[in-house]
Amino acid sequence: MAEGRFFRSLTKLHLRDLARPKADRGLRAAFDGAVAVTLRLLALLAVGALVLEHGFVLEPELSGFVRLLLELVLGTFVVLGVLRLLTWDDRRAFLRTHRLDVFVWIVVVLGFLGRRGGHASPVVLFGFDPDDFAGAWLVATQAFLVVSLLLGTLRDSRRFVGQVVQPHLVILASFLLLIGAGTGLLLLPRATTGGGLTTVDALFTAASAASVTGLTVVDTRTAFTPFGHAILLALIQAGGLGIMTLTTFFAFAFTGGTLRQYASLQSLVGEQSLGRARATLAQIALVTLGFEAAGAAILYRHLPESAFPESGRLFSAVFHSVSAFCNAGFALHGMNLAAPGLADNVVVQSTIMVLVVAGGLGFPVLAAIGGFLARRRRRAGLHVEMVLTVTGLLLVLGTAGLLLLDPAGGALGETWGERFLAALFHSVSARTAGFNTVDVAGLAPAALFLILLLMWIGGSPASTAGGVKTTTVAVALLTVLSIAGGKGRVELFRHRLGDASIQRAFATVIISVSLLSVAILGLLAFEKKPAFDLAFEAVSALSTVGLSTGITPSLGRRPSSSSRVSCSPGASASSAASWP
Repeated sequence: MAEGRFFRSLTKLHLRDLARPKADRGLRAAFDGAVAVTLRLLALLAVGALVLEHGFVLEPELSGFVRLLLELVLGTFVVLGVLRLLTWDDRRAFLRTHRLDVFVWIVVVLGFLGRRGGHASPVVLFGFDPDDFAGAWLVATQAFLVVSLLLGTLRDSRRFVGQVVQPHLVILASFLLLIGAGTGLLLLPRATTGGGLTTVDALFTAASAASVTGLTVVDTRTAFTPFGHAILLALIQAGGLGIMTLTTFFAFAFTGGTLRQYASLQSLVGEQSLGRARATLAQIALVTLGFEAAGAAILYRHLPESAFPESGRLFSAVFHSVSAFCNAGFALHGMNLAAPGLADNVVVQSTIMVLVVAGGLGFPVLAAIGGFLARRRRRAGLHVEMVLTVTGLLLVLGTAGLLLLDPAGGALGETWGERFLAALFHSVSARTAGFNTVDVAGLAPAALFLILLLMWIGGSPASTAGGVKTTTVAVALLTVLSIAGGKGRVELFRHRLGDASIQRAFATVIISVSLLSVAILGLLAFEKKPAFDLAFEAVSALSTVGLSTGITPSLGRRPSSSSRVSCSPGASASSAASWP
């Protein structure tokens, strides 16, 4: 069994350590302790230098000093890593347990080649512009450096690693910390343009990005600088995967864990086999990065440069690929994907739709599909069959419903080709992605109500999507039909659904409807806006979608002369055109 092999390997490492002379063990402990202290100091210096360099406007002398400090931190980190590798008894074991550190070293080398190599640089062979790659290298190196230093601190902190903490409390605390850190970063002077954001607006934006909702009260394109956009990208990525999934993956993939930690991890990822939990987290990260990298490569080739002149094509491709797979709906244009060059770009919209659907299917389904393609699996299982069936039905019914409910020549477009592409895109996006290629407020009321229903359903379990989940709606609907038909049990694909699954489904539906009722009642009591717009906003927020009829920026503000904020074509929650 995997658990037996894991504990046997731990025993071998422990016996190998005991077999060393006491003097060697003492030197090893002293060296590791010195490295641990140095890594903690480097982490503090790196965070402080990064905040100073990117968050504030510095004088040239101070800016040069900060850049030198960052180079010293990076160089010291690499030197310490190489020294530990050279002095380690089992160098292969060191490389296996410090993979992220090794990856940082590779990124540093590629970054040096990208900055110094010019047109002779190897990065040109991959189709990247050296200047673009240098900027991407700078962001990637600094981000991975901070993560690596934090992981080193966690590895050497036995008190933290040894504590037994409830996983759900850790998830809640992690999201609160992520939102708090994001709020502080968005309040930095160089993160925003003009006079900056208020604390409430920064908190709202950070919470929306961390929860991959997509609702904003400011124009994402004009309110933030490239540094601010990078902060949003980091919040979206961390929130899409789930901050607990990220931290647990890095901690367990590179440092190992105890039996209690693996048991907590097992409950989080839903694996029956304790030994498979770590492998599952590795698959989650690889699948996510693989989809995002492939999407970014396609978008890099087909995104028009004129649509994102400030952020650049490379960063825009990465940002929108991550935002799509994480079902966030954030875009770097004031008109979202309804901007000229994007609204009629079939390749861009198709890529976004594939990423949204993949992120909304859930990692167990993606793993099952991969197993089928690799011919490692012959049968999908009830969960996979249910998710794929419900997802396909919702896509077909949503597309057909929007075509029928929105009149010809309406917001979806003039020709049948335009209408079909727009209907298909919004049938995909409405289930928690939040992108839009047309003016959402211009759709017919019946079409808006259909989108509201799709938003409430959302994506599938263990995915980046929100909503009550496709499986929940399927189980609840099948139960109602079984009761109406006088059947004594609920079946799907010749499988009988357990009572626990039925109870969880109805509990989820009741909780969702209750929360929506309270939220809509509160909005109606405090906001002077149309009731349907407020209900649409509440469903969009609870299901972490991000679509809006354009009232998000004016919520909680003084009422204007009109009851609805005027929106330009394509304006959505992530990009309303008229800001108070």
